[in-house]
Amino acid sequence: LLCLALFVGNSSAFAFRPTHNNVKVMPSPAHSSIASSSTSSLSMSSNPNGDDEDDGSGGVLSRFAAPRIDDIGLPIADALVAQVVAPSFQILAISLTRTPIPTWLRPGTDILFPTRGSLLAPTLIHGAGLASCWILGALAARAFESEAFDVTGGKGYGEPIARTLKAGAFATGCLILATQINLQNEFGGYVQFGYSDATDVRIAQALDEVLRDIFFEASILFGWRMYRASLTAERDEA
Repeated sequence: LLCLALFVGNSSAFAFRPTHNNVKVMPSPAHSSIASSSTSSLSMSSNPNGDDEDDGSGGVLSRFAAPRIDDIGLPIADALVAQVVAPSFQILAISLTRTPIPTWLRPGTDILFPTRGSLLAPTLIHGAGLASCWILGALAARAFESEAFDVTGGKGYGEPIARTLKAGAFATGCLILATQINLQNEFGGYVQFGYSDATDVRIAQALDEVLRDIFFEASILFGWRMYRASLTAERDEA
């Protein structure tokens, strides 16, 4: 419902378009000036920010259906950072701090002594889900457009930081929603704190894992995005 409301609010399908009939009326100069001022007022009110917000008439849905990607390699780089680099740093921190292993990192088979490389597949599978959340957030925030990583010409880092934070907020919402769906499928219905000791432990564990995923993904992806923007600044100085 929220996406539908945003689509209707930003879509140009309901924009006013005057029709032309066969009757020709010669307007007076006064009427022409009034009409031109009214037309300019309508064009300014249709987009108060003065920029092309959605780059088309598709509204918010066009960000996902027909996104503008100015750097074709940036989505691939983002996916690799979110799927491989960020989870690898999390595993390194877990091994250094001796914290409990998350459920997604446990080997798929119950063996007494895990062999070398047994944690690779669970890491890649979990990272793929995290990368999917980030890609959706980047599309929603239009983080693949040049304005999200181009700081040449004295533009500054304001727009790259803003779009990165927006993408992270959307990705966080996707991750929380996916975690809730996973818990609902695991217990066969809606659960919350207080149902039983088993559900309380599992919910607390899921909450801890989500918070750690958000911390590491946000830290690594934000640093990567700022580094990507700094490359354009170095190119501008050269």
